[in-house]
Amino acid sequence: MPKRRVLYVHNENLMQQADKNPAVRDRATLTHSLIGSYGLLMHMQQLKPKICTYADLRSFHNHAYVEQLVKKVTQSKQKVSENAFIADEGENSTSEDEADNDYCLDTTFAHREYGLGFDCPSWRGMWEYVCAVAGGTMSACAALCKYGTKNDCNQTIIINWTGGWHHAQRERAAGYCYVNDIVLGILVLREHFNRILYIDLDVHHGDGVQQAFEITKHVFTFSMHQYECGFYPGTGGIDDCGFGSGKGYAANFPYHSGISGGSFCKYFKRILTKILACYKPEACVVQCGADVIVGDPLGGTNLTPADLLDCFDFILQSKLPTVLLGGGGYNFTNASRFWTQLTACCCSVELPDDIPADDKYFLKYGPDYSLRIKASKFMKDLNTLEHLETCAIAIEDNLEKYNVKAI
Repeated sequence: MPKRRVLYVHNENLMQQADKNPAVRDRATLTHSLIGSYGLLMHMQQLKPKICTYADLRSFHNHAYVEQLVKKVTQSKQKVSENAFIADEGENSTSEDEADNDYCLDTTFAHREYGLGFDCPSWRGMWEYVCAVAGGTMSACAALCKYGTKNDCNQTIIINWTGGWHHAQRERAAGYCYVNDIVLGILVLREHFNRILYIDLDVHHGDGVQQAFEITKHVFTFSMHQYECGFYPGTGGIDDCGFGSGKGYAANFPYHSGISGGSFCKYFKRILTKILACYKPEACVVQCGADVIVGDPLGGTNLTPADLLDCFDFILQSKLPTVLLGGGGYNFTNASRFWTQLTACCCSVELPDDIPADDKYFLKYGPDYSLRIKASKFMKDLNTLEHLETCAIAIEDNLEKYNVKAI
């Protein structure tokens, strides 16, 4: 059994802030509770996250957008200066009643310009949310720089299920993502690692991350995602493989709805093997969006946690220092089940099928109260062998055509 150091990003402030995202309210607490109920916390070292600063956000997001976020500081706060740290945990929270009244659909030109409306409504305290969530992933990546090359441990894995917001752009919010914590985290890793592999398992294309790094060879982005007419975000086609000096250092595998575990795992392992062989990454960041699991209201696959665990175990076999992030996942109990199983996999712990009866949210897991999620017997797989082979061959050809290698 491989020796691993597993760190888990957590503190109460991060949970409170992550729970405020209107698209995934209280999901972070639900997941943390189940991980704790299974006794997994004792197998991990807790990593207390820092809260990022204005300057940290500006390392990726532009000035105008960050200024829009600053305007949504909690009313009791003073105006945030460019280099100020946000106050310590405990001072950022508002009462639940106040929070319920804070979400609003602002359709003024300024907020539409910055994506803060419709799918990303703004609220009072959004600034604290952004700084906490981004700080969690940046802290995870800073810890990986510290521990990831230690000789006393074969592999370091750092988990942050509150991160993984891959749609946010440099200048605007998008797709429930107010800050691209992944990009900010990878920028931290770049201070220590020369070649970073980013793997996106979310059912939606990781457009914000790919666009941030599509002209560099120092970050290779690999996304497997559903791609059909009208399916968000509409990017990540088979020919989308980077630009300029980064041409060939992005790989997109666009599948159709209903993909099965057998097909997904087969092609994931095939492509990842090729990427690892030619690129030879020094560190890995994995976005584990739970909307890739069957039954998600915004998904469309027929994949189970067992299928993704098979893929994830394949990633871990590379023994790369790895950061694991959350992301999408709008069937909250399924997201909790999935991430708990991934956590157990990292810790090499076998879990019983029955949800622990003492879990605070036990009743939410009915009617079967089981950890396992089964594939649908009635969903049609719209992926033909021809389409899947075309996707795989296109990626393999690009790796060779653009001479992708360790730089």
